[in-house]
Amino acid sequence: MFIDTKSRAVIADDADALRSIRDENVAIAVWERDAISAISNLPLESIKGIRFQAPLGELPNCLETKLDAAGIKKSMARNMLITDVAMLANRFADVMELTAVDVRLEHVTNNACKKFHGDYVTARLICTYVGPGTQWLDGKDAADCDCGEPHDFHQMATGDVAILKGRLWSENYPAIHRSPPIEASGQERLVLVINAPVDR
Repeated sequence: MFIDTKSRAVIADDADALRSIRDENVAIAVWERDAISAISNLPLESIKGIRFQAPLGELPNCLETKLDAAGIKKSMARNMLITDVAMLANRFADVMELTAVDVRLEHVTNNACKKFHGDYVTARLICTYVGPGTQWLDGKDAADCDCGEPHDFHQMATGDVAILKGRLWSENYPAIHRSPPIEASGQERLVLVINAPVDR
């Protein structure tokens, strides 16, 4: 698979692109795919900071329980969300050699994480199910992410999946990214973030 050494990115319409994050020259691996349009039919305002840790085999039931507690009624869209989250968790766990994951599902209407930054994690998976996707930098802008508003950035499409390398994996080449600024725009986002489990 082709690695753009300038951007330190691998972008492909194949889920196998995600495994490229293990290459030392790659900061972000993106699987371009179609959005799951039915998920936008869910009552997004009810999904407020769903977060849990679970072994892979227990993840679907844990998410079912969280969605029940949020008042999200059973539907085709809900089933599609659960199936996709479980599939992405398994892909992330396979790449990162994990048996359990930390899952966060958020309804976002403000400028969360509006500054470009690198995360203090080993790596994390991000997928935006509804609304504009994560923005990320390459080249000179990524090397100097305190340069103010960059002139050029890339943006994931709705439905795309990325694994972003964090500072705990590579202090020199973490994925520099941010949430797209949407406050007061009337836009909303439903964002999935998957990390390695942490001690609490």
